[in-house]
Amino acid sequence: MIEDQKSSPYEINLGWAVSGSKGPFNGRRALAAERARGAAWGFVGLDVSWDSFERLFAAHRLAPHLSNVAWRTSAPVYVAGRQVGYASSGCWSPLLKQSLALAHLRSPHFTPGTAVEMEVTVEHVRHRAAAKVRKLPFFDPERKKS
Repeated sequence: MIEDQKSSPYEINLGWAVSGSKGPFNGRRALAAERARGAAWGFVGLDVSWDSFERLFAAHRLAPHLSNVAWRTSAPVYVAGRQVGYASSGCWSPLLKQSLALAHLRSPHFTPGTAVEMEVTVEHVRHRAAAKVRKLPFFDPERKKS
Protein backbone atom coordinates (compact mmCIF):
# COMPACT_ATOMS: atom_id res chain seq x y z
CA MET A 1 0.00 0.00 0.00
CA ILE A 2 1.05 3.56 -0.63
CA GLU A 3 0.46 6.34 1.92
CA ASP A 4 -2.58 7.67 0.01
CA GLN A 5 -4.28 4.28 0.44
CA LYS A 6 -3.92 4.23 4.23
CA SER A 7 -6.37 5.66 6.75
CA SER A 8 -6.30 6.02 10.51
CA PRO A 9 -9.34 5.14 12.66
CA TYR A 10 -9.96 8.88 13.17
CA GLU A 11 -10.11 9.49 9.42
CA ILE A 12 -12.85 6.88 8.87
CA ASN A 13 -15.10 7.61 11.89
CA LEU A 14 -13.74 4.76 14.00
CA GLY A 15 -12.03 6.92 16.62
CA TRP A 16 -14.55 5.62 19.17
CA ALA A 17 -12.85 2.20 18.88
CA VAL A 18 -9.45 3.55 19.99
CA SER A 19 -8.77 3.82 23.70
CA GLY A 20 -6.20 6.32 24.85
CA SER A 21 -6.14 4.84 28.35
CA LYS A 22 -5.64 1.12 27.69
CA GLY A 23 -2.28 -0.61 27.83
CA PRO A 24 0.45 -0.35 25.21
CA PHE A 25 -0.26 -1.31 21.59
CA ASN A 26 1.47 -0.77 18.25
CA GLY A 27 0.73 2.70 16.92
CA ARG A 28 -0.47 4.17 20.22
CA ARG A 29 1.86 7.20 20.12
CA ALA A 30 0.96 7.96 16.49
CA LEU A 31 -2.77 7.77 17.25
CA ALA A 32 -2.38 9.95 20.36
CA ALA A 33 -0.53 12.55 18.28
CA GLU A 34 -3.24 12.47 15.61
CA ARG A 35 -5.99 12.80 18.22
CA ALA A 36 -4.19 15.87 19.63
CA ARG A 37 -3.71 17.63 16.27
CA GLY A 38 -6.88 16.40 14.51
CA ALA A 39 -7.29 14.09 11.56
CA ALA A 40 -6.04 15.18 8.14
CA TRP A 41 -9.03 13.53 6.44
CA GLY A 42 -12.65 12.99 7.38
CA PHE A 43 -15.26 10.47 6.26
CA VAL A 44 -18.56 12.27 5.78
CA GLY A 45 -21.83 12.28 3.93
CA LEU A 46 -22.74 14.59 1.06
CA ASP A 47 -26.23 15.86 0.21
CA VAL A 48 -26.21 16.57 -3.52
CA SER A 49 -28.36 19.58 -4.41
CA TRP A 50 -31.32 18.35 -6.46
CA ASP A 51 -31.65 21.68 -8.30
CA SER A 52 -27.98 21.61 -9.29
CA PHE A 53 -28.15 17.95 -10.32
CA GLU A 54 -31.34 18.49 -12.35
CA ARG A 55 -29.85 21.53 -14.17
CA LEU A 56 -26.89 19.44 -15.39
CA PHE A 57 -29.25 16.98 -17.09
CA ALA A 58 -31.64 19.69 -18.31
CA ALA A 59 -28.74 21.35 -20.17
CA HIS A 60 -28.66 18.17 -22.29
CA ARG A 61 -32.49 18.07 -22.49
CA LEU A 62 -32.57 14.95 -20.33
CA ALA A 63 -34.41 13.96 -17.18
CA PRO A 64 -32.07 13.34 -14.23
CA HIS A 65 -30.80 9.77 -14.13
CA LEU A 66 -31.57 8.15 -10.79
CA SER A 67 -30.05 4.70 -10.62
CA ASN A 68 -31.82 2.08 -8.52
CA VAL A 69 -28.43 0.75 -7.36
CA ALA A 70 -25.56 2.50 -5.59
CA TRP A 71 -22.63 3.74 -7.66
CA ARG A 72 -19.15 2.82 -6.44
CA THR A 73 -16.74 4.77 -8.58
CA SER A 74 -14.56 7.56 -7.28
CA ALA A 75 -15.90 11.06 -7.99
CA PRO A 76 -13.72 14.10 -7.23
CA VAL A 77 -15.04 16.66 -4.73
CA TYR A 78 -14.05 20.33 -5.03
CA VAL A 79 -14.07 23.55 -3.01
CA ALA A 80 -13.40 26.79 -4.90
CA GLY A 81 -12.21 24.86 -7.95
CA ARG A 82 -9.62 22.82 -6.02
CA GLN A 83 -10.01 19.09 -5.40
CA VAL A 84 -10.27 18.45 -1.65
CA GLY A 85 -11.26 14.79 -1.71
CA TYR A 86 -13.46 12.24 -3.38
CA ALA A 87 -16.84 10.60 -3.08
CA SER A 88 -16.42 6.83 -2.95
CA SER A 89 -20.05 5.79 -3.43
CA GLY A 90 -23.54 7.20 -3.58
CA CYS A 91 -27.18 6.59 -4.39
CA TRP A 92 -30.65 8.06 -4.54
CA SER A 93 -32.36 7.58 -1.18
CA PRO A 94 -36.05 6.82 -1.69
CA LEU A 95 -36.59 7.24 2.06
CA LEU A 96 -34.92 10.66 2.34
CA LYS A 97 -35.77 11.73 -1.24
CA GLN A 98 -32.19 12.91 -1.80
CA SER A 99 -29.13 12.04 -3.79
CA LEU A 100 -26.50 11.08 -1.20
CA ALA A 101 -22.82 10.16 -1.29
CA LEU A 102 -20.07 9.01 1.08
CA ALA A 103 -16.89 11.04 0.81
CA HIS A 104 -13.34 11.33 2.11
CA LEU A 105 -12.40 15.02 2.44
CA ARG A 106 -9.26 16.83 3.57
CA SER A 107 -9.34 19.00 6.67
CA PRO A 108 -10.94 21.53 7.17
CA HIS A 109 -13.46 20.78 4.40
CA PHE A 110 -15.16 17.90 6.23
CA THR A 111 -16.98 20.19 8.67
CA PRO A 112 -20.78 19.65 8.44
CA GLY A 113 -22.45 22.40 6.44
CA THR A 114 -19.45 23.05 4.17
CA ALA A 115 -20.49 23.76 0.58
CA VAL A 116 -18.65 21.56 -1.95
CA GLU A 117 -19.06 20.45 -5.56
CA MET A 118 -19.06 16.82 -6.67
CA GLU A 119 -18.16 15.68 -10.15
CA VAL A 120 -21.09 14.22 -12.10
CA THR A 121 -20.86 12.85 -15.64
CA VAL A 122 -23.77 13.59 -17.98
CA GLU A 123 -23.61 12.30 -21.55
CA HIS A 124 -19.86 11.62 -21.30
CA VAL A 125 -19.11 15.17 -20.12
CA ARG A 126 -17.90 15.90 -16.60
CA HIS A 127 -19.76 18.59 -14.65
CA ARG A 128 -19.94 19.68 -11.03
CA ALA A 129 -23.07 19.50 -8.91
CA ALA A 130 -23.43 21.50 -5.71
CA ALA A 131 -23.44 19.48 -2.50
CA LYS A 132 -23.24 20.04 1.24
CA VAL A 133 -21.21 18.11 3.81
CA ARG A 134 -23.22 16.41 6.51
CA LYS A 135 -22.56 14.24 9.50
CA LEU A 136 -23.20 10.52 9.29
CA PRO A 137 -25.45 8.59 9.60
CA PHE A 138 -27.82 10.04 7.05
CA PHE A 139 -30.87 8.67 8.88
CA ASP A 140 -30.85 8.43 12.67
CA PRO A 141 -34.41 8.30 14.02
CA GLU A 142 -35.01 9.01 17.70
CA ARG A 143 -37.35 6.03 18.06
CA LYS A 144 -34.49 3.62 17.32
CA LYS A 145 -32.34 4.82 20.24
CA SER A 146 -32.49 3.23 23.67
